[in-house]
Parts: sequence; C-alpha cells; structure tokens
Amino acid sequence: MYCELERMGANMRQALNRLKSSVRPGFIWRLLIVIGIILRLRQYFVNRSLWADEASLALNLVGRTFSGLTQPLDYGQGAPIVFLFIEKFFIVLLGNKDYIMRLFPLFSGILAIYLIYRISREYIGTAGILAVLMFAVSWQLVYYSSELKQYSSDVMIALLLVYLSNRCIGTDVKARDFILLGVVGSIGIWTSHTAAFILAGIGLVIAFEKLARREYRFLLWALGLGLLWLAVFGLEYFVSLRYLIADPYLQGYWQKAFMPIPHRSNLGWFVTTYFSFLTISFNRTDLILAYIFPVLILIGGISLFFKSRNRALIIILPFLMASLASLLQKYPLKGRFMLFLVPLTLLLIAEGMGRIYLFLAKFNRSFSLFACGFIVLLAFGAPLILTLQNFIEPYRGEDIKPVMQYVQENRSPNDIVYVFHSSGPAFTYYAPFYGLDAGRIIVGIEIPRKKLALQQFFDDVGLLKGNSKVWFVFSAIVDCGGCTGDMQTFYVEYLNTLGKQLNSFNGSGANAYLYDLNP
Repeated sequence: MYCELERMGANMRQALNRLKSSVRPGFIWRLLIVIGIILRLRQYFVNRSLWADEASLALNLVGRTFSGLTQPLDYGQGAPIVFLFIEKFFIVLLGNKDYIMRLFPLFSGILAIYLIYRISREYIGTAGILAVLMFAVSWQLVYYSSELKQYSSDVMIALLLVYLSNRCIGTDVKARDFILLGVVGSIGIWTSHTAAFILAGIGLVIAFEKLARREYRFLLWALGLGLLWLAVFGLEYFVSLRYLIADPYLQGYWQKAFMPIPHRSNLGWFVTTYFSFLTISFNRTDLILAYIFPVLILIGGISLFFKSRNRALIIILPFLMASLASLLQKYPLKGRFMLFLVPLTLLLIAEGMGRIYLFLAKFNRSFSLFACGFIVLLAFGAPLILTLQNFIEPYRGEDIKPVMQYVQENRSPNDIVYVFHSSGPAFTYYAPFYGLDAGRIIVGIEIPRKKLALQQFFDDVGLLKGNSKVWFVFSAIVDCGGCTGDMQTFYVEYLNTLGKQLNSFNGSGANAYLYDLNP
C-alpha cells in the first residue's frame, strides 16, 4: 500500500513538472497569438453586413477607378490612398464582395498581434505577456479587424514602425536598418494617416540619440529619414490630405472632437475624450478603471523611461503628436480615431504591472502575484468577458442582408420599397445582389440636422399615402428628432397611425415592414 501511494505521488510530481515545463513564457506567448487569431477569424467569418460608413466607402471603391480614388471621395468618406488602392486591387482580383474588401483589415489585425508580441518581448520582457493578452482579446481590436475601414491597418502600421525603429537605436545599427525604416515609413504615410504621428516621434528620438552619442554618420541618416518623410508627407498632403482637412462636412461633423485650447472652461472636453479613449481601449468607462488606468500608465511610463529612455519616448511621443494635431484642428480625437494609440497604451500598462510586481515581490512573492492578478481582473476582466460573449454569439451589427433577402422573396413587382435615409448606403451597395436596384425604390435623403431629417421622413411618407403595398426598410437608426423611448418603435408606431401593417421581418439591427397606406 505504501509503495502504491509513493508511486502515485511520484507520478503526480512528474505530471506537475511536465505541466510547469510546458507552461513557460514561450508557450504562453504562442498561445495568446493563436487565441488572438482565432478571435479575429471568428468575427470575420460571421460575414456581417457592411454598416453605413463601410458601405459608403465600398460604393467609392466599386464605382471608381484607381485614379478616381485619388480624388476626394463621395458620401463624406476619407481614407489613405494606398489603403484604397489595396482594397481596389482585391476587388479587381477577387471580385466585388464585402468579405473580399475586409481581407486587408483582417490581415492587418493578425499581423498586428505578431508585432505587439515582438515589441513586448524586446521592450518589456515577461510582463509583456499582459500586453499581448489584452491586445489579443480586446473586443475593439477584434472588431476593427473585420471592418472595411483603415483603423485596423492604422494599428498595424503603428506597431510595424515602432518595431523597425528599435533597430535604428543603440550601438549595433546598420545602414540597411535606416533604409528599411525609411522605405516602410514612406509607404506607411500613404497607407495610414496616423503614421505621421508615429514617424514624428521616431524621427526626433533617433536624431537626438545619435547626436547625444556623437554618431554623426547615423545622425545624417536620421536627418535624411526626416527629410524623406517630410517630402513624402508634403506630397501626400498636396494630393489628398488638404482636401480631406478642408472638407466642410467632415470639419463640421468632427468639430467637437478637436482639442480646444486647454482652459478650465474646456475641462469637459478632456474628460469626455478621456472616457472615449477608455471605451476604445477597454470597452468600459467605470470609475474603477478610470482611476487605475492613469496610475498604471504613469508607473509604466516612468519605469520604461529608466529602462530605455529612447524606447519610452517612441511609445509616448505619438500621444503628444496626435494631441498637437488635434489642437491645430487637423485630427479628431474621438473613438476609433484613437485606436492606433491603444497598443502603445497596453505596452505601458504591462510595464507598469511588471514594475508593481517586482516591487511587491521584494516583500512577498505570493502576495505580489495575487495583488497584480487581482488588479488585472478588476480593471481588465470585463473586456475579456465581452470578447468571450461575442465569440459565442458573434456581433452582427446592422445586418441588412437578411432583411433585403426577405424583401426580395416577398416583394411583388408593383410594391414600393422605401429605404430609411441612414440605411441608404448599405441598401444601395447590396441592392444589385438582391435585385433591389430596379423598380419602385425610394431612398430617403440624408440630412445632418435631426429634426429636419425627421420632417423629411414625414413628408416622404405623406407622399406615399394611397399606395396599398409599401415596404419600409430600417437600419442604422441613430435619432428620431428628439423622441423618447425606443427609436425603432417610434417609427413603427407612426406608420401604424397611417396604415395597416401587413408583413414584417426583424433582423439584427435592421428591419423591414410592409404597410397598406391606402385606408
């Protein structure tokens, strides 16, 4: 009996030793990369419908030639020219499909996981596992990896430039490192509007580092990089950016997202922007995170600065550059426009948590591990739960495709189809696929002022009175002219006062109703 128990104990010790040997940092790094890729592929293969902004960009991509994409875009859209060219190339090569146009954002999202892994290992060490974990499971980063917009590639370009810049600082530097950074940076300027903020910080850091080391040969290389990037940015500004910045619609739409001159009376803007950044970073804005977040950032920034001043500045300076551009009324600081800063934030948080762990471990290693684990779960556990929920039941957004399919199958030749104004871009893009681009189709007029838009809807419906079969397609409802309660219900109840509902289809964020408006 004793021998049997001793043998069982030995087997258990062997099993634990095998588990410890397998669950090493190398295994954890790879596991997190795989998890991040799976999450992004899962959301991509849901193949949800393009929402209004995506569809507006898709209409530009489909309806224009390569040269036409260098001109100001329609439907209030703006995107970097190389990003547009890549998207157009995929359409020409593989066809006009929504999932084809999302391939580049998906590729960018997956490559970004590998890049933050490399940066975390080189900049932070083992504590960088936390940065990769938060990056891999971040719902916002997962979501934008399957959206037809440039925000996922903004993140990828930012991380790629930070990664390549590390090869140009220090003592073991070669000319080819500068050449590679110069070429990728030049392409990055045309691929991502936010690359300029990253490159401005990189250029300053490399130049001052070479000057401080009196490495004048590489200082000339650094100055050459700066001049090259300025020339490329100037050309891109002349070709594209000047029109985008001067666009009155975009200026008006984003006016409240530009930084005001710092003053006590403008404190509300900074608070709002701070919580907007928390939302895009962690999808939550509670006070617990609001208090913990800046403390970890501060500790991480100071810790990284003492470890490597140059690396710390390369991560921190883009925040200052973006803020300066916003102060000059050139770049909005709100929501997805700040997504490229999220991975830099995660690096600082991971460094801060690592420093806290090392400090507490001096007194008690077990307590240090428990305390850091508790902080991580308290502050960042909710985003993980949200991503898990969306993995089990994927996010579909304003999924208009099933609605259009239903209308196509149940529509009679003489039926009128009225498309709510905010549904217009998505409906227009998908209409040829469902045979809804011909016949009696009416698309509501987009009017920025909410009360006028509501009145326009009332006027449109008034003109439809007397028709016995009118389909109303709704999606992307963002306002109802100041009504209270559910906006969808508001419009349906209004239609109920004018006619009889004959049929309906309720989808995910999109709906269709058939009405008899001939009382």
